[in-house]
Amino acid sequence: MSHLIDGMVSIIVPVYNTSAEFLSECFSSVEAQTYDNIELIIVNDGSTSSETVGFCEEYKYNKALLITTANAGVSSARATGLNRAHGSRVMFLDSDDRLEPEAVECLVRVMDEEKTDAVIAQDEAGRNIPKVSWYVGKDMLKALLENREASFGWALWAKLFDTELMRQTYKVRKDIFYGEDLLVNADYFSKAQSAVVIDRKLYFYRKDNPDSAMAQARSIKKLSLIDMWKEMASIYTENGLVKEAERIMANYYDSLLSGYLQCQYYRYDDYRNIMRRFKDELRTQLGAVMKNEYVQGKYKYVLAIYFLWIFKLKRLIKGRG
Repeated sequence: MSHLIDGMVSIIVPVYNTSAEFLSECFSSVEAQTYDNIELIIVNDGSTSSETVGFCEEYKYNKALLITTANAGVSSARATGLNRAHGSRVMFLDSDDRLEPEAVECLVRVMDEEKTDAVIAQDEAGRNIPKVSWYVGKDMLKALLENREASFGWALWAKLFDTELMRQTYKVRKDIFYGEDLLVNADYFSKAQSAVVIDRKLYFYRKDNPDSAMAQARSIKKLSLIDMWKEMASIYTENGLVKEAERIMANYYDSLLSGYLQCQYYRYDDYRNIMRRFKDELRTQLGAVMKNEYVQGKYKYVLAIYFLWIFKLKRLIKGRG
């Protein structure tokens, strides 16, 4: 990042069937910012709710741009907003969350003072961390994996990014519905030179929205965590972080087994074929699982019983027949 940037900040808000109450709180928090040079980009991702559509179309704010697209998911919606952004710096805001009034001003000031590629605030107070923490090079990816210092990693919110670098690294992932933010951050921080974490609560994450993606525990979309972890491991391997990639692969194996059991419990459409695919992958990866030091011993035991002893038992029965 050159750091020779103008003062405009683009705030991108993907919207899909969000209630008017939540949208009002979200957009009002942008209007209330003490920093003046802002554009609000609202991306209506094919909402089917008349309440949502009506609120977005009737919303009046001279710094707001409304873009309406066919439903393609939050990843595509963010990409649409990013492509239309005029600011040299960008933030992502979920449509059911809100910002503190001084959020943008504080983040911009720190980015200007520290000459860094990203500034990361907190979503909760009292973290007892240094006022400013610096991360450089591969340490950013390590901190991301550990979700160090609260909001460092897993979500896109509570962060200020360089727009051009975000455009260069952003990938649309239409088939990943859980953990997509983590991949966006990993791509960005793998190319960034530095990031700064500040001890300020500037973002309000709503935890009581029953319609949020994270609240849909029974959704088949949750199985996309499996592909997310595998792609995450590839990013870390490409950046020479072999140990960290092994840790991520342990999450991948765990998600495979969890996905297998989840299919059996919820009986999704075509669940038998999905289970068969997961089982084949676990069987293929069995050797790697047993060698991975980050996989718990109990997990290895379960897989060994399932794939080794059951297989031997079937052969024995077949031989007797």
